[in-house]
Amino acid sequence: MKIGIFGGAFNPVHNGHIRIMNSYLDALSLDRIIIIPTADPPHKSGAGLAPEADRLNMLRLVTEKSDKYEISDLEFRREGKSYTYLTLCEMRQLHPLDEFYLIIGSDQYLYFHTWYRADDILKMATVCTMARNYEDYEKLIKYKAENENMRDTVISDFEVVEVSSSDIRERVKNGTSIKGLVPEAVENYIKERGLYV
Repeated sequence: MKIGIFGGAFNPVHNGHIRIMNSYLDALSLDRIIIIPTADPPHKSGAGLAPEADRLNMLRLVTEKSDKYEISDLEFRREGKSYTYLTLCEMRQLHPLDEFYLIIGSDQYLYFHTWYRADDILKMATVCTMARNYEDYEKLIKYKAENENMRDTVISDFEVVEVSSSDIRERVKNGTSIKGLVPEAVENYIKERGLYV
């Protein structure tokens, strides 16, 4: 099977995440995507992260109607930093015969060389990213051309919803509407749980 691995804080999951997942399902003919929220991301501060249970519940709300998505709490069960290399090692043990496609943001792609055991990650999975705009696309292509080990990575130019989790959290904090940025079920969940205020 062809499996997409999509990690991130998902703090909260938003319409941009959903567009990316749907686009890669089609573009790469993936059998499914395993969504893995990070517990302690090595490239970000953990401050402001909603509780693990809430982030999992919001992901469940947006994926429960499709059998193409699976949510994993694998990184929540691991102590220490959530390194992608370790996650892929565990995934390889669970799915030894499957082919992996690691979906990452364009900002992460541009400093992929700094990732823990980056070369080993490239041996275990095809790294995929998407451009947010034309200028972004040019930067990604340039980075790929300048880094020989990135030659088998995939750069897509999907139409991306311009929305960020940090903007959503700021809007909630300021009492501004987030309608249209997240699915209605997630918007209601954030209100009911009093998240990000």
